[in-house]
Parts: sequence; C-alpha cells; structure tokens
Amino acid sequence: MTDPGEHAQDALPLAVGDLVVYASHGIGRVESREHSRDSGEMLLLVFESGLEVTLPLDRARNTLRSLSGEPELAEVQRTLGSDSPPASEHWSRRHRNSQAKLVGGTVSGLAEIVRDGAHRERQRVKGGTAPIRSQLYRAARKLLIAEVAAVRGIEPDAADAWIVEQINGDPLTMHRARRTLGEGGRPWED
Repeated sequence: MTDPGEHAQDALPLAVGDLVVYASHGIGRVESREHSRDSGEMLLLVFESGLEVTLPLDRARNTLRSLSGEPELAEVQRTLGSDSPPASEHWSRRHRNSQAKLVGGTVSGLAEIVRDGAHRERQRVKGGTAPIRSQLYRAARKLLIAEVAAVRGIEPDAADAWIVEQINGDPLTMHRARRTLGEGGRPWED
C-alpha cells in the first residue's frame, strides 16, 4: 500500500482552486498559497463544512492526495461488490485496521470499510455490530460519498445510491442507476 504523500509529491500541484483529499477531513479546495517568513510556504484549505486548515507546503505534499478518477472508482466498484473477508480476526484488530484505513484516506481503503461495515450492519439487525465500528463505517461512507459525488459530478444522494447498488449487486437496482446516471456514470442532461 502506498502512502498518500508518495503519489501526491509527484502529481499534486496544489494550485489555488485545486480540489484535494485530506484523509479523515475529506475533500477540500486550495484557497490560497502564501509565503510566511517563519514557516515557509503555507497552504490554506477550505472544506465544505466550513473548516479551514493551514498547512506548510511540505506537510501538505505528504498528507494530501488528488481527487480520485474513474480508474480508482472502477476499483471501488469491484471492492464494494466483493464479499467481505471472513471475520477471522478479533474485533479489536479489525477495528484498528479500519481506523488505519480511515486515517490513511485512500479511496480503496474507504471502500473496504464501507463494504465490510455494510455487511456488518446487516448482521447488526441480528444483534452483532458494536457501535464504535458503526461510527467508522458512517465516517468512511460519508467520505466515500463525497468523493464519488465530486468525481462523477453528481449529487451526494446519487453517489450514496450508487454505493448501495454496488454493495447489493441487485441487477434491477443497478439498471435503474444506469438509467439515472446515464453512460459513464454522469446524470443525463435534459
């Protein structure tokens, strides 16, 4: 598994107006780049929630990544549609692994948390899932929804529906999604 900063250092220009992903914060826009005598070049990120984060440029290059593209979403689709691995690990180890994936912020790691969480949510109805795992699932799902919506240029509700369809694998539901989203996953324009 690659560190988000490894890829970001080569390909992430961090220009004003760029959309970037900051692990557990989600998608932010580079609002400004300013030079500070004390700290060197600083980046101001603004998130949809209104959160503003200022980072030194070097740290930004090591912690931010580019927004995913269609190739990454194809991998997300495969991950969401696959079965969860058998729960052979102790729950605390699975929880730590999920936390690490959430902090890592890769779209594939988020997809794994969402897939596994969705399967556990089904089991929770039968009395199985601990609330803390549900929190990780909800946080990862929120981040994944935002990224799918941004990449595809669709509303978050449509992105959430797409995620559910991939997990459920229901052909009728998937047919409806293709009709709604059109070819290439974009909404049909009237």
